[in-house]
Amino acid sequence: MRIIRNFIVAFALYSRIPMPVFTWEKEDMRYNLVFLPFVGLVIGAVEYLCLFLLTGHELPEVFMIAILSLIPLVITGGFHVDGFMDTQDAFNSYKSREEKLEILKDPHIGAFSVISLVAYIAVWAGAMSLYLKNQGRETFICFAGIFVISRAVSGISAITMKKAKKGGMLNDETRDSGKGCIIALSTELLICAGLMLWSNPLVAAGELAAEALFFVYYRSRSYKEFGGVTGDTAGYLVTVSELVMLCGMVAVGISGVAV
Repeated sequence: MRIIRNFIVAFALYSRIPMPVFTWEKEDMRYNLVFLPFVGLVIGAVEYLCLFLLTGHELPEVFMIAILSLIPLVITGGFHVDGFMDTQDAFNSYKSREEKLEILKDPHIGAFSVISLVAYIAVWAGAMSLYLKNQGRETFICFAGIFVISRAVSGISAITMKKAKKGGMLNDETRDSGKGCIIALSTELLICAGLMLWSNPLVAAGELAAEALFFVYYRSRSYKEFGGVTGDTAGYLVTVSELVMLCGMVAVGISGVAV
């Protein structure tokens, strides 16, 4: 029963999928990060289904891109995009570490976050266009998997990496998380990666390599800019990971080494 409550809390926090309402207790937050990749699994499943149903019908490309891009936003309500925008504002403020952490807490958006989001959308749309032109149904699992991998990596990093501040939502979620959570998230990550590699080894290798390189960058910059990670940087990690892995897929696809 406790695990089910953790599952419900995870989906209530990280998605807009209707969940039963009850008063959350401390134990209901202990394992909720274990189920964060399950939200990605739902997104990936819907993406896969849409790709399967829409591909081959000669629909306008812009329609396909719009549908596939909106699915994560509809399911999550833009939860992680909010963290991405806050983090970009802080990254580009060129202020002290303390002031950057204050920017992360500010509910208002700045110019840099808007510019970064527009740039993100442009790159995502361009990469999606190349993906739809250069890759077929055998890579659908690889595409769907990016939404699971990004959340598994974010969950592991949230638990294992140094926190930038003592309070906040991330600390509340990870305070009682132990080795069990890390093992569960790592298992989910490996299973998903394995399925992707089984589906198309070259494409999957391209996106996983891109994610690994980005994670090194994320860890380095989070420590340098903030002294650790926060809930906002975790959202930034999920959002940019999805774009980076999509670009990794596209790079392999247009290189001609994968069908």
